[in-house]
Amino acid sequence: MPDTLLYLAEADIAGLELDPALARAAVRTIFKAHHDGQTLSKPKLALEIGPGHAFQSLCAASPEIGMAATKWLGMAPAANGAGTPGIHAMIALNDYASGTLLAILDGNLVTAIRTAAMSAAAGAFLARPESRTIGFIGCGLQARSHLAAFKSLLPGLTELRAFGRSRRITDVFIEHAREQGLAAKAHDDAGDVVHSSDVIITSVPMQPGFAPFLDPAWLKPGAFVAAVDVARSWLPDGLRKLDLLATDDHQQQAESPPIARDVGPLGSFDADLTELAGGVRPGRLDAEQRAMFIFRGFALADLAVAATVYRAAVARGAGLRLPR
Repeated sequence: MPDTLLYLAEADIAGLELDPALARAAVRTIFKAHHDGQTLSKPKLALEIGPGHAFQSLCAASPEIGMAATKWLGMAPAANGAGTPGIHAMIALNDYASGTLLAILDGNLVTAIRTAAMSAAAGAFLARPESRTIGFIGCGLQARSHLAAFKSLLPGLTELRAFGRSRRITDVFIEHAREQGLAAKAHDDAGDVVHSSDVIITSVPMQPGFAPFLDPAWLKPGAFVAAVDVARSWLPDGLRKLDLLATDDHQQQAESPPIARDVGPLGSFDADLTELAGGVRPGRLDAEQRAMFIFRGFALADLAVAATVYRAAVARGAGLRLPR
């Protein structure tokens, strides 16, 4: 057994500048392997304390990758505009064959990268390749990671629209988008963003007293939504009126609280990411379909991205070696 293990802080992971296409490919590959019965995973375990306040554990293993991972996270509502994260996560990465602990990774940035990679992996099947405008409801860390992921997936994107609870954070994100070469504009009305965007990312955190405020009927023909916030922003009665609803994993979703009266149990989604990656569901069939990817977050995606980050860090000598 090696006498050290690797610790990767958020700055170490950010310094690797992981290619979003590489993260997307890693997610797609592991979901294909899941379809083929070549992975081991469990639905996430959650302790719900209150609105937006929970502790969760996610665990998965892959003989093909040669590693197993578990992520532990705590989340609690952050003050509006505070600029502090509402989620605090870490990931332990082990060797598959020996069980040896290989690394401990700060989980916040890995979670952001893997969540965006999942959205983009789904978007490869559900978004129109010719999409030009991307809209964001929520302008925090997830918005930045999703912008990178979708610029990689859809190189024709030219315009960005955004709405956020904090104008200061929204303006910072808008400036970031402009630095990425997009014509970016902040909106005071979330509906304007939804009405006018080909791709929409919603990542609004849960707060006490939160109520849905986006209507699925506002989506224009051909639009694709990545509902990072488990669709809490969307009026639930309109979700099943969309042409395509997909999730990350049917079984995990069925074991989680329902999203709406008719969205939650087995059979209420048209496809999951396992089926899309495995080729047993086609995804989008025409340019007019309105599609939404509603997902809980799945341990296999954490494993795929954490393993990719770990290998990149070892190759570059990044991180801190800790004694066992």
